[in-house]
Amino acid sequence: MEVVRKYVDASSLMTIMKLPDNFKNQKLEVIILPTEEKESVEKKENVKDIVQSLVGAIPYTDKTLSELRDK
Repeated sequence: MEVVRKYVDASSLMTIMKLPDNFKNQKLEVIILPTEEKESVEKKENVKDIVQSLVGAIPYTDKTLSELRDK
């Protein structure tokens, strides 16, 4: 895994992102790591959970599909 590590002045980062006020006028260490593949798998699981939660959300009626389409 490749990692980027850099020391920067806080004022240059404060233009990009919100930082605590006590970081002003200090040097900060920035570490950049790639995200793990695991997150994309978790997103797929979340989609499955969302779809599963929608099952049964629409109440059952005795109407046929064509009757529902007409409405």
